[in-house]
Amino acid sequence: MTERINSAALTATSATFSPTSDFSVQAEIPAPSKAYVDIEGQVDAAASWVALGTIGSQTNPPVARFAKCPNVRLRMYNNDGVTSVKAWSGE
Repeated sequence: MTERINSAALTATSATFSPTSDFSVQAEIPAPSKAYVDIEGQVDAAASWVALGTIGSQTNPPVARFAKCPNVRLRMYNNDGVTSVKAWSGE
């Protein structure tokens, strides 16, 4: 899996990536963080980003699977600014 986010910031956004097939996202959100990782997609570079799904600190297991989408990015938010949150993607 490719690490997309590794940050203790309040918010972080990964670089855009283009899966070649269905893909999975896994997040590691240790306590006490109440962070969320949104999986966002767009079908064209001119289109708005939309949330495909969300993994939160209470999601168990913290893994989600998605259909192929031309452009994808991960957006982490609501972190405490101290705890390191990580997220990966893989096909």
